[in-house]
Amino acid sequence: MLCGEMARVRAPLTGLVASALTVSACGQDPVRVAGGTLAVTVDEYRLRPQDVSVAPGRLTLVVRDTGRLTHNLRVAVSGGEPGEAPRLLGGTPTAHPGETVRGSVHLEPGEYRLVCTIANHDDLGMRGVLTVEGR
Repeated sequence: MLCGEMARVRAPLTGLVASALTVSACGQDPVRVAGGTLAVTVDEYRLRPQDVSVAPGRLTLVVRDTGRLTHNLRVAVSGGEPGEAPRLLGGTPTAHPGETVRGSVHLEPGEYRLVCTIANHDDLGMRGVLTVEGR
């Protein structure tokens, strides 16, 4: 899908979230999301936006599955030791095709992973970076 087509698909979204989704999907710098709500579109095997920056505190995740498979979105922090599994901090329930799901997580400043934890979706590219910065 081309960037212009993605903008038309996301037309119902408002404010910064719509701009953030369109810019991120076109390969730009990490998207800064204000307001404590992150809207993410998932399909095989992508997250859009993929790299996001938010303020610390409670973050609501709103995930829309536009693919043909089930997906979820989890926030994880990498393990402290090499080979140690990431620790899941929160996220959404599983979304079926066409469904929108919500979840929330409270985050301190730092860098986190956004991942789909179903099967090997993370290994196939359903991952991103969530940077929490500011006050």
